[in-house]
This record gives sequence, structure tokens and C-alpha cells, in this order.
Amino acid sequence: MPLFIKDAISKLENLIPLSLQEKWDNSGFQIKQVDALLSGVLTSLDISDKCVDLAISRSFNLILTHHPVFFHPLRSMDLDSKSGNILSILIKNNICVYSMHTNFDSSVYSMSRFMINKLGIKESSPLIPRKMKLYKLSVFIPKGYVKTVRDVLFAYGNPKIGNYENCSFETRGKGSFKPLPGSDPFIGSCMKTSFADESKLELLIDERFIKKAISEMKKVHPYEEIAYDLYPVYDFGGSSPEGMGAVGDFENGMFFSVLLDKIRALFSPIFINYCGDINRKIKRVAVVSGSGFSFMDEAVKSGSDVIISSELTHDKAIKANDSGICVIELSHFDTERYFSGIVKEMLSEELGVPVIENVYENNPFFKYKI
Repeated sequence: MPLFIKDAISKLENLIPLSLQEKWDNSGFQIKQVDALLSGVLTSLDISDKCVDLAISRSFNLILTHHPVFFHPLRSMDLDSKSGNILSILIKNNICVYSMHTNFDSSVYSMSRFMINKLGIKESSPLIPRKMKLYKLSVFIPKGYVKTVRDVLFAYGNPKIGNYENCSFETRGKGSFKPLPGSDPFIGSCMKTSFADESKLELLIDERFIKKAISEMKKVHPYEEIAYDLYPVYDFGGSSPEGMGAVGDFENGMFFSVLLDKIRALFSPIFINYCGDINRKIKRVAVVSGSGFSFMDEAVKSGSDVIISSELTHDKAIKANDSGICVIELSHFDTERYFSGIVKEMLSEELGVPVIENVYENNPFFKYKI
């Protein structure tokens, strides 16, 4: 069955919702062309000339990147520059570009979780759990249709409270309405006030699922005009499985020096910088892909013995020593290079079209052999 780009992105956003991104971010479409048939997908950490050449050589019209092409509004575009020329080639070849940045970092598929799993930590949780933003949905339903509407909302609305799901409350009463000219009432007659036995159904919905839940509710609700209200809940809901970074425990601890050797063997990084006593016993590990040492306080509060991230500054290194937490710094690239492979594996069976990984990742770092 043919798949359009908009259908592929819809499936992708069900897995990696845009609502997970930070306010300052620009995840989502960078170059948008949603009504084209999807020919193939290329996953890449960044947009580069080699990445674009690879997409063109395979006649693929969708590139999924981690880093957005645009972070700020453009005032002009220089097509003679390297970046401008790449954009020009993308547009001329009708290639759509979609980016998953901080929303991917907060998803259950993140590089942080990939790295902590690769270290051998089987059970992990977000270092900074995302708080669910909840809304209360109240909808009025005629007698005989409550179960149908409730079942749909249970399926699409994710009405969970703590460790309980399928939570709702039903109040019964009488509703009144007067169909006006041009209406097509399910109950009653035009220009006559009618009364109907109705139920008011109330439940909680995670903000991410509102659009889909309302859309599906409208398909099964018998009324032409559905009476419903959405109220934001004052406090955010409980923690969700999503969130920034990852934290977990080794089944058996190891010396810090052993962990450093383990990271060198598993990840082959460009470099490893560290702070802390190499003879310290490490049990709890925090990982934040990308520039994540701003979350050092959260790592300390979590009881982590070490935090692994990139772009360590002098003041953060001093803070780590004062806080008593060990630090491992890798290059930004080395903590995010796994994006392409993760997304490829995630989508290969999901889309039914070829999905390939950019094997020419744009690594700006080089090893200097002494």
C-alpha cells in the first residue's frame, strides 16, 4: 500500500511526539512536502553534502535528522554558501527534511538510554522525568452510546491516574436542545426544543493524545454537534516513561578506572576526559547525550556516582569535584552518533519502505596520534 510522507510522519510522531521538545527547540519539519509518495528514508545526525548525495543516489525523498537545520528564523539565504547550496539541492530534488532533537532526547528511544543499556545496565529510568500535562475531558452522550464513546476514549485518550488506567466518571441527567434550520438532529425535530436522557462522561487525557482522542470520539458520537469541554488540570500529572537523560545501577559495582576502560572498549570515543577518584566504586550511573552537564545537580540528587555527557566546562569540572560526583566527558558526536542507527531500526518494519542509515556521519572531531 502506497505511503505518503504525511502518513510516515504521523506514525513517527506517535512514537516520538513533538510535545516532548524543549520550548527553545525547533524539531519537526525543516523542509516540508507532505503530499508526496514516500520513496525511502535516510536517517542522519546532521544534514551534510554526503548525506544529501546519498539520498539523491537512492532516490529517497525523506531525511530524518537529529539536529534541526534551522534553529532561528532566516533573514536571508546565501545560495553560494555551503549550507545554502545544500538547501538549494534539497529543494530542487524535492527532498523533505524532518528533525527530532530534544523530543528524541526525551523519548524512550534516546541515545542516553541506548548508551546506558550498552554499558550493561538493564533497567534505567529518565534522569529528569517528564511531567505529564493533563486535561480533563467532559463530554455529553445520549443514552445507549456511552460505552461506545468511552471505549474509544479509553483506547486513544490514555486516561491513567498513577498506576490505574481506564479511569472515568459518569453522571446521568437530561439535556435540552433546539435544532435550528439547516441542522440534521440525531434526536428531536427542527425548531422544537427537545429533551434527552444523557450522560456526562469525565476522564483525564495526556496533552499529547488530545487531538487523536477528540478526532476518534467524533467518529463514533451520534450527535451532529458534540457538547464537550477540556479543562487543564492545575498540577501536572505524574511522571511518564519519557524524560531527559537516563540513570540506572550496575548489578555489581566496579571501580571508576574499570568503567573508563569499559567505555573506551564499547564506544571507541575520540577522547575521554574525567574527574574523580579512579579507585572509587561506581554503582549508579547517569548518562545525558549531547551537552548535558547542566543536569549535574539532578545527577547528584539521583545518587549517581558518575555522570557521562559532553562539553564539560572548567566551572562544571570544579563543581563536580566539590559535589563528590565523578565525571566522564566524551565528544558531543560520540554521545549522539547512535541516532541514525536507532531510528533506522525503529522504523524499518514500521513504514514498509527502504530505511537506510547515513554511514558518512559529519564528525567534526579527529584523533591526534601522539
